[in-house]
Amino acid sequence: MRTLLVALLIVADMALAQAAPLSPSASLGRDLFTDPILSASGRQSCASCHDPANHYAPSNDLAVQPGGRHMERHGIRAVPSLTYLDEAPAFSTALGNPDGSESGPGGGFDWDGRFDSIGAQSLMPLTTAYEMANPDIMSILRRLADNTGYATRFRALFGKMVLMDEKQGAKALSRVFGAYQHEDPSFHPYTSKYDFYVRGLATLTPAEARGMVLFNDAERANCAACHTAGVGPGRDGALSSGQFTDFFFRAVGAPHNPAIDKDLPEGNDLGLCGPLRRDLSPARDPANRRFCGQFMTPTLRNVATRHVFFHNGVFRSLRDVMDFYVTRDITPQRWYRKRIYDDLPSGAAALIDHDDMPFAAQHPGARPVLSQQEEDDIIAFMGTLTDGYTIPTGRKPH
Repeated sequence: MRTLLVALLIVADMALAQAAPLSPSASLGRDLFTDPILSASGRQSCASCHDPANHYAPSNDLAVQPGGRHMERHGIRAVPSLTYLDEAPAFSTALGNPDGSESGPGGGFDWDGRFDSIGAQSLMPLTTAYEMANPDIMSILRRLADNTGYATRFRALFGKMVLMDEKQGAKALSRVFGAYQHEDPSFHPYTSKYDFYVRGLATLTPAEARGMVLFNDAERANCAACHTAGVGPGRDGALSSGQFTDFFFRAVGAPHNPAIDKDLPEGNDLGLCGPLRRDLSPARDPANRRFCGQFMTPTLRNVATRHVFFHNGVFRSLRDVMDFYVTRDITPQRWYRKRIYDDLPSGAAALIDHDDMPFAAQHPGARPVLSQQEEDDIIAFMGTLTDGYTIPTGRKPH
């Protein structure tokens, strides 16, 4: 526990230090982030889905977000928050956890980890047909070249030819978006009540304190097994602290969301196995089937401000998420319409996580490992992970 607190104190102190001015590259990325000039429709910016006012996550309650040349299409996955991504390790099918607890697929960016950097992930929406819908990067560069302000700044940073060469231009866009998300403290502020609590500047309520104990209890809720607040794998071999994710992939069997059927024409979304990620498809190697249905464990920071949950946006409240985790295999008929684990192909039950608590204690007719009150306490604790907490007047660190 002392190691955890020391690690979080260091992170919090770094985040609370006076922010340095953004570099020219990061400033350019910031301005482009909110500018619809990047979209073919002229009506959509990065901030349209990643709202800065809602911790860089959607501010609406749609399972998937609209886009396209005429804003007539929708994505196939819920849009994640862009906060606390800066420490994600590089993707590996055998990522090691510093605590020695496991080795498996982890790291990378997006729900399926297919991008190796924040900058690379930032380029994807620009040419995705159901997002910003540009036919290619060159079409964006031409619009930027026609904008005197942007053209001057790009050329000053990356040379006179940057907006005339697609490869150079793509690299420049990747760099400015990456710089913005790495440098701007709003993407990783560490200003939640929990951060101030570990620094001795805030006190948890009885419900929050009970929830924290349950959150960490390996024999009960066991949330911390995946959403660790301790030391986990980090970028470039460094360790991460206090991310509330271990950056690993798991198959928890989220129910099918019929609301997005029309947006997923290729059938089941199998996460690491496709359809968006191609290199781990079972068609390439039958052994890859073991990865099917696995999605990145998201951070729980700011989770209480989310409007939809899981990769397909199937749930709209933390209460439903908690109930699902506690009763998935106790009352499966509550969650699945036609068959158990109905968002995966038939016969995929063996791919689902059955080993970790609270799943390990579940079977039809079993007693839930948590009561409704205990679930409420954990939800209360998760509320302490929301950034922007105001320190009570007169509190001093101890």
